[in-house]
Amino acid sequence: MNTNKRMIVIVILFASILTLSCNLSLKAGPANTPAPIPPTPIPGWEKFSGGGVELWMPDSFEGGDLANDLDVILERLRALGSQFQQMADMIEQNSSAFVLLVYDTDVGSSGFLTNVNVVKEKVLSGMTLDTYLDSSVGQLTPLGFSVSERKIVQLYSYEAGRLVIEASALKAKEVMYVIKAKNTMWVITYTTGTSEFASRLAIFEKSANTIRIQP
Repeated sequence: MNTNKRMIVIVILFASILTLSCNLSLKAGPANTPAPIPPTPIPGWEKFSGGGVELWMPDSFEGGDLANDLDVILERLRALGSQFQQMADMIEQNSSAFVLLVYDTDVGSSGFLTNVNVVKEKVLSGMTLDTYLDSSVGQLTPLGFSVSERKIVQLYSYEAGRLVIEASALKAKEVMYVIKAKNTMWVITYTTGTSEFASRLAIFEKSANTIRIQP
C-alpha cells in the first residue's frame, strides 16, 4: 500500500484517541472472489453499505457511505460533542481514503469513539494476503504500533488476513481484516480503546462475518 495513504488511514483510525487524551515483491496466488450472499438480518443490528461493500453493526452505530453521505455523517459526529470536532475535520479533509466509516454513538467508559472503517486498494493479480500483511506490519511497526496476532481466517466464504494491532501510547487497539477480491484488497478495521477491546471483540468478529463484497 502507498505509504502516504497508509499514514492517512492510521491517523484517522486513531483520531478519536488523539482528540480525547506499493510496489512489493509478488508471489503467485489465486484471487479470492466468492459470490456474495445476503446475510440473515441480526436482531438489533443495522446494515451499512457503500462503495461495493456491506456489513452489519449494532443499532447504536451510525455512519455509512462517505461518497454519498459525508455531510450527514459529519454533522452527526460533531453533534456528539466538541471533543470529536478534530476527528470530524480530519475525516472531511481525507474522506476519499475511505469507502465506509461507521462509529458507535454509545461512547464507552474509556471515552474513545469506537469505529469501523473500510478502505480498498487495487493490486496486481499476483499479490497475496501474506505479502500484503507483510507490507502492513512493516509500515505499522516503525510508527509505534505492535502486532500481537497475525493469521489467515475464514469470514463466511472469504479467506481473510487478520491482524490485532495495539498502540499502547494511545491506549487503543484494533482488529484488521484484509480480503482479496479480484484485483482489490479490502481492508476492514475495527478500533476501540484498549480497555474496551476484550469486551467488544465478540461484536467485531460477529460483524466481520457479515461482510459482503460486490463482485
